[in-house]
This record gives sequence, structure tokens and C-alpha cells, in this order.
Amino acid sequence: MPAFLQSFIEAEQERSRRIEQLRKEIREFAKEEAGSSITEQILLFLADEMVEHLSEIDYELRMKFELYITPLIKRNYIYRYTGTFDRIRQAYIRERMKTPAGQRECEWKYKNEILFVPYHSDPVIVKSVETVRCRSNMVWNFKAAASEKLKRQIFTVLEYILENYEISRLREYKLTGLQLFYEFCIREQITDIQLLELEQETAFQDYLKQKVEKEQRRKRLKSIVETARKVIFIETDETRWDATIWYLERFRIAKERINQSDSIEKISFQEVLQPKNRLLLQEYMKYEIGIGELALSTVYERFRTIRNFLQEISELEVTKCDASLIDVYLKNLQNGAMGAKTFNTNVSGIQFFMKFLEVKGYIKKVPFYASYYLEKQIPVHHDRSVEEDVYMEIIQNLSQFPEHLRMMFLHLWCVGLRISEVCTLKGDAYYIQNGDCWMKVYQVKMKNYKRVPIPVTLYRLMQVYLKKHPTEKEAYIFRNRKGGAFSKSTFMGQMKKYCSQIGIQNGEYIFKSHDYRHTVATNFYEHGVSIQSIRDYLGHMFEEMTMQYIDYMPRKIAKENDAYFEEEENSLLACMQKGEKHG
Repeated sequence: MPAFLQSFIEAEQERSRRIEQLRKEIREFAKEEAGSSITEQILLFLADEMVEHLSEIDYELRMKFELYITPLIKRNYIYRYTGTFDRIRQAYIRERMKTPAGQRECEWKYKNEILFVPYHSDPVIVKSVETVRCRSNMVWNFKAAASEKLKRQIFTVLEYILENYEISRLREYKLTGLQLFYEFCIREQITDIQLLELEQETAFQDYLKQKVEKEQRRKRLKSIVETARKVIFIETDETRWDATIWYLERFRIAKERINQSDSIEKISFQEVLQPKNRLLLQEYMKYEIGIGELALSTVYERFRTIRNFLQEISELEVTKCDASLIDVYLKNLQNGAMGAKTFNTNVSGIQFFMKFLEVKGYIKKVPFYASYYLEKQIPVHHDRSVEEDVYMEIIQNLSQFPEHLRMMFLHLWCVGLRISEVCTLKGDAYYIQNGDCWMKVYQVKMKNYKRVPIPVTLYRLMQVYLKKHPTEKEAYIFRNRKGGAFSKSTFMGQMKKYCSQIGIQNGEYIFKSHDYRHTVATNFYEHGVSIQSIRDYLGHMFEEMTMQYIDYMPRKIAKENDAYFEEEENSLLACMQKGEKHG
């Protein structure tokens, strides 16, 4: 027998062996697909590609199969063939994941190859992408010429999206946005998403304009930068202190330091362009967040003060900053419209930062004397109480507000709580003691609890509300979509919206929650309640603060003055007669 013929026969025998081996594995792992004409066609293709086992099937082989089958069948049938091809691979993964060895083989993890989402090891994710597997955002090329760090970061975000975005439309935006962002990073040779600068973000927005025609879709897609950066910062094993933006969710900050109704999500260092200054500011914030005990809102205010200062000195290293430069900066602030309290906050913020640099050995001594610049703070009283006709108009129209807004408003009007306190009320807030109704409130600002009596009507209304909306003792009564405390900014926005729609004061009334705290304090005082009692009720530390909440003092003085002279012995005539009697 000629050698070429012998060789051909052996090749055919080897091909037949591969076909039988693959057919056997299909019967074992993908019974539903065994025996069909499409499956037989797939077997022939796989055998010709020298495939021995179903474990060798990947996305690149799938693409070859699509090219192979396209000339042989009608275009409308291509999806049937690729669908069968996918189901064979998916069935194999599903069965293999039942054993430890199979889990090691088929686990969805980062690889330096092209990953196809429908070949994911989680059957729930596979099911969720069943109708969209032909979309380009299902294919992720991790063989691309890009830094290994970038590719691993993109994979981390991809995993997060697949696991946390179940709504297909929202997931589609995130996946498409991530894919475009990945392409952009490769093009711009970005090696680390955590070091992304403002100008690169702007460049990505321009890139989206080239790729996506509709503006609304562009807005949704560009949010992927924030999502990616946050996921990577939080999910990374070690904290990246050099990241241009820190997401505070990663840090285990004591709850007492956080205002849950107005929590600060991130701190951005992108605005500080001078590398050394940014590094020193990051060092300082590491101290403030990790070791300090100040409320997070105070820390953030101080951070912004320092950041503004570093932006102003531009390219100059802060360690080379002298007294004259600081003097110019502070005097410019003084010449602006800044109040004394805010100005003093700026002075002390810069002083704290400089003192930190001195202690850490970056500078020899603080280059200026803060006491020289501090201004005297003169309390200015502002009448903020809400007029009776205004709050009565709201109460009369309260039924037109959503239920949660009605209840939250009543806590402001009846009890004079801070809006942060209303937003963070918990299921065990209300109780009865000795026949009186009481409320337990956590004061975010004071970092402690206070207990105050409340109207019985408010107590009963809240019992009805809690029955309709069951709440665990330690859970928030008024919750956001994620189950956390209701955002005070969301509350303010909704109240302003409904006051305008309903036409409170002809639509001209601008709702301000803190005004109702003034209203309660003023009403108490006008009805003879002592300053000390009002102080305790509001939860202030000092009477001077309480005095700032009592409005219309001239009216109060005039009222007391009239009452005094209405008494016969205190009349003006009696006073004059006393004067004559005693010469």
C-alpha cells in the first residue's frame, strides 16, 4: 500500500476516534444535545480541529465554528448552530462543577485569554445572559496588549457587574460602558485605573462622543468610570493609599463619626496636581481617618480647606512654603465674602496640616502663627421660625404628600428634631413611660442619645406607620433603596418639589428643615418654658446655642414689658408718685 494512502487511512481512523470520544462525552455531559444533526455537524468540526475533549472548547474555537458553518447553511440558522455549540459547552461546565477537580478546571477566573460570559461557571449568570450572548459586551479580550494590572482590574469590575446588576438593561449599560472604557485605557496606555487623573476622565468623555451618538446613552455609559474606580478600591486586598480617589466604605470608621443621613462617600485628591503635595495630603488624611476621632464631616471640611490651599500654591511644594506666601493666601481669603467662623476654620485647618508636617519631619516648624490671623466671631441672630400661616397650610395639605414625607415632617414640626435625627430614627424609638409618650433619638452631631416627650397623636400615628412598614428594633424607620438611612438631601429635594407642586404660599415657599427647630424653640419660650428646659429638649450643650434658636426676641421683650406695666403698682403714674414721695 502506498505510503500516502496508508497515511490517509490512519488519519481517518484517528479522526473517527476523536469523533467517538467527543460523542461519548456529549452523551455523558450534554445528553439533551446528543444525536441531533447540528450536534453531529459540531462533532465533525471539532474532530477536524484536532479537539480531543469538550474541555478544549473556548470562545476562539466558537468563532472558528461560526466561520466554518456560515457558508454551509442559511444565515437565519446560524444562531441555532452557535446556540447548540454554547449549550454543549455550558452543559459540560455545569456537570464538571459538581466535583472539586471540575471546579478547579472550569472556575470562572482571570486568564490571559478571551473570556466569554455565557461560559461562566455560575449557572445563574449564564441563565441571565441567555438572550444577549451574541452581544459584543459578552466577549472580553484579556489577551490584548495592555498592562497585566489593568486587565486584572477590568476583570474585577466585570465580575462585580455580573454578580450585582441583575436588571438586564442596567447591566447592559455597565458592561458596554466597561468595554468602551477598557478599549480607551488600552488606546491611552493607562496602566492603573486607581491612578486615573481628571484630564484622562475628560478624554474618556470625548472618546464616548466619538463612539456613542445619543447623549442620554453617553451619560449612562460614562458612570462606569466611577463604578470601576470604586469597585477596585474596595475589592483590592491591600488599601491603595496612592489612589487618586478614596472610597470611605472600605475603611471601618466608627458609626459614631458618621452622619448616616448625609454620609461622605469619597475623598478626591485629583485636584492636587503637584505630586509631592498630593502624597503629603494623602499621608495626612490617612492619619485623620485612621487615628483621629473627629466626625467625618469635620474631617472632610478640614480636608477641603487644605486641598484648596494646595491648589492655590500650584506647583510649589508645600514643604517650601514660607510665612509670606501663607500671609498672602489668608489675606485674600479675608478680603473675600467669607465669614469669621469659616475663615477661622481655614486658618486652623492649614495650621493642623503644617503641624502634622512638622511632627513627621517634613518641615522644621510651622511657618506662621495662626493666632495672629484668627478673627473674633460675633454671633449674628437670624430669625428663622416658620410663620404660622405657612406651616398650617402645609398641615392642611399634608394628605397630598407621600406617606413617608408626612411622617418625617411631623417630627420636625412637633418635636423640632434635626433632619439628620429624623432620617436615622430606628424601630425602637417610641415608647410609653408612666402614661406619657416618649422618643429616643440619636444625636449625630452630639454623638449621644436624648429622650424627649412627644405628643400622643404623633406616637399613635407612628404606631400605625410601623404596623404598615414593619421595622426591626435596630433598623431605620425611613430607609433608602438599599435599606440604609434616608438621605437628608433626598428628603429636602422631595419636600421642595411637593411644596412647589401643591402651591404652598403660591408656590413661593422654599422648605428648610432647620427652620422648624427654631419654630419649636421659639414657641416653647413664648409660652413660658425656661431656657434650660429648651436647651435640654433640643439637645444643646450650652444655653448660648439655645438662645440662637429663639426668634422674635423684640416681640417677646415688648410682650413682657406690656405685662409688667399693666400691673397697678408698676404703672407709669405709680412710679412717678413714688418719685415725688421720696423727693
